[in-house]
Amino acid sequence: MKDKKSLVLILVVVAVVVIVVGAVLALGGNKKSDQMGSMQMTNTDTSQATKEAAQSTNAINIKNYAFDPSNVTVKVGTTVTWTNQDSIGHTVTSDDSDTNTMKLESKLLSKGETYSVTFTKAGTYTYHCTPHTYMKGTVTVTE
Repeated sequence: MKDKKSLVLILVVVAVVVIVVGAVLALGGNKKSDQMGSMQMTNTDTSQATKEAAQSTNAINIKNYAFDPSNVTVKVGTTVTWTNQDSIGHTVTSDDSDTNTMKLESKLLSKGETYSVTFTKAGTYTYHCTPHTYMKGTVTVTE
């Protein structure tokens, strides 16, 4: 009889342990979900930081028939790189009204091709895409 009582007591203890462990895991799972949500928010913030870093590295994407970003400000000596992400060709061409001696004149860039310019003189450089003249951008170079 004592063996049966011991066996029942052990089974009750095991059942209680399983219930407690299950409850702890369930609560821990909720915390993990909250942490995952926080991690997703952090990833969103990281995406914003990545976008800002891309802008600070002076990368301009050509996508959806637009320059992105369309306006950048850089210091003299900075290299700006345009990358065509569209499946159609685009150029980076100085506007006729641009009076700067340094002119922007890329070839027709195919998808994935880049065009880079190191700006050596302060000024405002306005440009467009020759085949798509509504595509416009500005690089402002400061001392």
